[in-house]
Amino acid sequence: MLPLSEIIGGFSGFKGRALLYVGVVVLAGAVWTNGREMQRSGHVFTAPKASIGTDWTGGGGSGKEDFFLKKGDVLGKAAVTVGLSFMVAMIAGSFLRAAFKTAVGLLILCGVAIWFLESQGYVSLWNDYFAAVRNGGNWVTTHVDLIGEFLGKHLPSAGAALVGFGFGLRR
Repeated sequence: MLPLSEIIGGFSGFKGRALLYVGVVVLAGAVWTNGREMQRSGHVFTAPKASIGTDWTGGGGSGKEDFFLKKGDVLGKAAVTVGLSFMVAMIAGSFLRAAFKTAVGLLILCGVAIWFLESQGYVSLWNDYFAAVRNGGNWVTTHVDLIGEFLGKHLPSAGAALVGFGFGLRR
């Protein structure tokens, strides 16, 4: 079992700063997005009207200011989605790195055991394994459109998660 100090100590230096900066971006996006949603609903901010107006545009409400508010809403939601994906993947990568030595040792041990059992004729795993891989490949080729649509919707957060996972694997 891994000592807790090794896992927690992995979030110092660069990783700690990266988590802090991304956390600030996620918090800012959440505050912006949730504050705008609460202001629009009118259930939370019922105090007397401020001097800047109720639509946060400085009182006017021109099309250009509405464009920037809508763009801010989109960027706020994106900051939360991409930032949380990055943070979760970075933490998962750090945990994986901490347990990597044990996992590699177990994989090598299992590989040697399977090779030995296969060479002695006790088990026959590879034919079933290759059939399962072939069936999985056939399934993927029939569902390529669905997979492409899924990746198109989730690619930004998946890309951020991949980068975060890579940083998590770093020392």
